[in-house]
Amino acid sequence: MNQTLRNNYRMGGYLLLAVGLINWRYQIDDAGVASRSLLIAIPGVLILAMTFIKPLDKFLASKAGMTIVTVIGALLVGLSFLN
Repeated sequence: MNQTLRNNYRMGGYLLLAVGLINWRYQIDDAGVASRSLLIAIPGVLILAMTFIKPLDKFLASKAGMTIVTVIGALLVGLSFLN
């Protein structure tokens, strides 16, 4: 995978992690906030980790990998706005 694409995935992973943690912090008094925030943050950590593992890095470079990660990332960012 080229470096630009790898960096884009890493930034997406960082984005989901940050949004999940910010959501947790600002809704700390709400019941169930931990599970909702972790639902956003954990996939971010997984995407970030996938960029460092060679076989998963190759999957991310494929058309299917790009589509899956983009759709899941967009849905999770949308969830963070509705949450």
